[in-house]
Amino acid sequence: MARLASVFSSHMVFAARKPIRIYGEGQGEISITFAGRQISLSSSSDRWFAEFPPMEYGGPYCLTVVLDGKREVLEDIYVGEVLLMAGQSNMQFKLRESSLPKESYRGDDRVRLFTAPRVEEGEPFTPADGWIVSHTDNVGLWSALGYHGGHLRAAEQNIAVGVIGCYQGASVIESWLPAGILEKEGISLSDDEKYGDHFHKKYGRWNGDGFLYEASLSCVFPFSLSAVVWYQGESDVSLAESKVYGKELEILISVWREAFRDPDLPFVVVQLANYINRAGEPWSNIQKAQYDIQFRVPGVKTAISADVSEEDNIHPPTKIHLGTRIVSALKELL
Repeated sequence: MARLASVFSSHMVFAARKPIRIYGEGQGEISITFAGRQISLSSSSDRWFAEFPPMEYGGPYCLTVVLDGKREVLEDIYVGEVLLMAGQSNMQFKLRESSLPKESYRGDDRVRLFTAPRVEEGEPFTPADGWIVSHTDNVGLWSALGYHGGHLRAAEQNIAVGVIGCYQGASVIESWLPAGILEKEGISLSDDEKYGDHFHKKYGRWNGDGFLYEASLSCVFPFSLSAVVWYQGESDVSLAESKVYGKELEILISVWREAFRDPDLPFVVVQLANYINRAGEPWSNIQKAQYDIQFRVPGVKTAISADVSEEDNIHPPTKIHLGTRIVSALKELL
């Protein structure tokens, strides 16, 4: 039976000036109505897909989907900006864990969050919960950078902003790429050359080649995005990995642009903050690769974090200044 993908629910945000893609799984008869337009199709395979033309900023709208005669209406939908906030623990880092006092939390009806599937259990936001509207009662559990980036951007542009969280603590870049792609591109490291998080008793569960690409990211694409914000690298700091990280990052940007069907998809790459307990060549190599990527790949901007983040914690608790840097980078790209 045909069904919608989990990324579609009430309160969602579509990206303005990008194709509006609606899709799901299963076979059957499908009718979709959005903003006065209708598409009907028949699915005879495991996946189905429909695309409406780009729209300008606006809302709220309703999306009506009829799947094999069963009618579902999704409400309070906006067309605005959609930011995919991706990476590992510093992107996953919750607002309530940050240095921002709780009395400074604020809600904004224009800002919404969707969290992609995660490996660990116990997370309060799952795909089944759908999109969540920002409120002072729930933002403490948001990604701190997702909160700051979404709220700052919405206030600055006076638009709706949808934040898609796609992150996993202690994840390696290899897990966020299709299995086998690095070897195909000429990057082949032995197990002895890789950092220990690849094989950690806990983290190794999600650090297999291509694991998170399939288990988490693939549940989102080909949803149209305004931009990607990527913050990762702490788990790739063996000397051998650090020397090829720049090439791996180029591959990731290329592969993700293809997966999201957007060859010019903007990327903000967050440079690792300084961390006194891992100071040395591998960490510096990663930082350099993250800085240089903006000069090698069009549509990429690096957000510097070293001078606005604590150096004595691998998870710097002050995120608001870095959130501002990310928004400044987005302004240059969007």
